[in-house]
Amino acid sequence: MYTSYFGLEEKPFSIAPNPDYLFMGDRHREALNHLTYGLGDTGGFVLLTGEVGTGKTTISRRLMENLPENTQAAFILNPTLSSQELLATLCDELKIRYRKTGATLKTLTDKIQQKLLKNHDDNINTLLIIDEAQHLQPEVLEQLRLLTNLETNTKKLLQVILIGQPELQQLLQRRDLRQLAQRITARYHLLPLNKQEVEQYLKHRLSVAKCFRDIFDKSAVNAIHKICHGIPRLMNLLAERSLMNAYNSNNAVVNRKIVLQAAHDALGDEFEVIPWWQNSWIKAGGLLCILLLVLTAGIWWGAQKFEAIDNSAKLANVAESQDTASDKTTITTEPDNSAVKPSTQDSVINDGDKELNSEANDISVAAVPNSNNSEVETSNKVVANDNEFTVNERKLAAVQTTVAASEKVQQKPANDNFVVEAADGVSDELLASFQAAIEQTQQDDEHQLSTSVASGELLPLTQMPAWVQDGVPSIAFEMHIYASDGQGWIRVNGRDRYEGDYIARELLLNEIRPQQVILSFRGEKFTMAALSSWN
Repeated sequence: MYTSYFGLEEKPFSIAPNPDYLFMGDRHREALNHLTYGLGDTGGFVLLTGEVGTGKTTISRRLMENLPENTQAAFILNPTLSSQELLATLCDELKIRYRKTGATLKTLTDKIQQKLLKNHDDNINTLLIIDEAQHLQPEVLEQLRLLTNLETNTKKLLQVILIGQPELQQLLQRRDLRQLAQRITARYHLLPLNKQEVEQYLKHRLSVAKCFRDIFDKSAVNAIHKICHGIPRLMNLLAERSLMNAYNSNNAVVNRKIVLQAAHDALGDEFEVIPWWQNSWIKAGGLLCILLLVLTAGIWWGAQKFEAIDNSAKLANVAESQDTASDKTTITTEPDNSAVKPSTQDSVINDGDKELNSEANDISVAAVPNSNNSEVETSNKVVANDNEFTVNERKLAAVQTTVAASEKVQQKPANDNFVVEAADGVSDELLASFQAAIEQTQQDDEHQLSTSVASGELLPLTQMPAWVQDGVPSIAFEMHIYASDGQGWIRVNGRDRYEGDYIARELLLNEIRPQQVILSFRGEKFTMAALSSWN
């Protein structure tokens, strides 16, 4: 299916424990070295533990491939057996003949011991490997320990490798199994891969399948490490599904979006990465920020409201004080002052028109007798305030008129037509030459504009609208062949495309130029440089 699309000879991410695909990272190399050391001349028990899917079985297969020729190995995959059943299975693996019916525990033990002695005489090492050893019963482990008691002065005749999950370590801590625990000559706990090893692991398996280009981009590698936590078996499942989704969507490179969809399809909802905006602490922080903003807005609004009320109260007090002063100035008992007041007010008003309040006050005071100075001064203050308000209103109107005039000037369209007018000392021939030059310049500009539009100058994809950039799928130009007769072609996303072909859904290849290609997406044309990519 997708193997030919990506140029693979076989599926690189199978979950079968194929030793050819074993990634020899630092941890796996150390684990293999510990197993090899444990199978030295001393013999005994060797322990290899690790989480589910970390590659324990694959390491054991690689170990069996590297065993010396003088080694006879027995591999037991199902250890959920009784002591008698386990011994019978060991006899079958070592090709020991025994009577199936009526075979007792003693009979099987004697047969195994005879085989071990015969192999030792023939200089053959005997090895027993038990996978999923965490399921062994304590009495079965004790029976295995008794088998290893057969030994010479220099080595044990049976070597046992126990491979299991971390529960096996807890099982060996039992008090009744302390004799077996003391006979373990080498033990190693296999840890998951780190972030750097995850990227190397993916490249290694692709290279074994004869693919030497980066199919998984940086965002995809980070997503795989975050979802699988460096466990190879989960990485194989996720990478396999990611390649399938990339093939279905016609993408030459696997990105983060494809990996997240593959995690939901292959591993289930529990392995899906939750976007950062959906995390509980992000939601709590956002809610707290909203509450703080609302509280701040409420305090600001309350302060503005209080300030407005305070200003209203101040204005009311000022108006009340002015009304009181006015009432006081209108009360008079002397008829002689009535003749003086009108003339005083007239002089103040005339001076107010000239915007001279201080001179009005001086004139009004000088025209009033000393006996009534208090009443005249109060009246003059009121009239001066009125004149001051009148002057301010006139100034405000003048400013508004100036602003309106400037806005009209700014809104007036510019006149692009240049007119040559006669001037003293300039001949008519020179004026005509200027006018002809201006007209020729305008014609050249119009011709250049029409030529640019007719030539169809296109924008690159990076300068197109956002809906075009978001809609265009991932594309990678791997080869660019230009021909003047229109028979050129390009290789994009692993396939050869010609002019008029669709690279992806709604993405049409219009033209192949020497250094770029012309594409169209939903009626919008744009360019892309040769041998470039778009993610």
